[in-house]
Amino acid sequence: MKTDDLILSLSGDLTPVPRGAAVRRIALGLAAGAVVSAALMVAWIGFRPDLSHALSTPMFWMKFAYAALAGLALVFATTRLSRPGARLGWLALAVALPFVLMGSMGAMRLAMAAREAWHALIMGSTAHNCSYRIFVIGLPLLAGAIWAVRGLAPTRPLRAGLAAGGAAGAIATVIYGFHCDETAAPFVAIWYTLGIAAVAALGGAIGARLLRWR
Repeated sequence: MKTDDLILSLSGDLTPVPRGAAVRRIALGLAAGAVVSAALMVAWIGFRPDLSHALSTPMFWMKFAYAALAGLALVFATTRLSRPGARLGWLALAVALPFVLMGSMGAMRLAMAAREAWHALIMGSTAHNCSYRIFVIGLPLLAGAIWAVRGLAPTRPLRAGLAAGGAAGAIATVIYGFHCDETAAPFVAIWYTLGIAAVAALGGAIGARLLRWR
């Protein structure tokens, strides 16, 4: 059999992948994970008691916007890296932007504060468990994200795992924000970001092993 005939016989029955299939699969995995993560948060630590008041404050929405924008950019990055040979390109800037903005806000807040106030602005009252809680809440989301990407075709498994973990961590941070009553920008820039980074690191470690083509 000639090479061209062999290729034709192998590809003749293939059907094109529906447009948007990768987006839908990743959205499904993250949505399922988010439901479990939200239930975990409510059962474990619950909503903050003054949530109705917090929803009317700008700092609540600042935290929400930071995590939500980071999550959105990382979901797009995960979708792109789930395709064969794909590179992030300009999406790398979109991923970095929320973190740069939040870090800048935290630095500006410290610059305007007296040195003796820095400890309270950085540590708040929950620095000892904030990142850990985000990490734990992010685990179901990470499982959903890895499941989704594993069913696609990433050729850079470490990067795909990092992006998937980052998306899971950012969405977990949105969920955790309904419990956390910290409002200082330096606190959010440090401890929220460390929580996201921890889930991303675990996603990278898992992705490097489980997202390779067999």
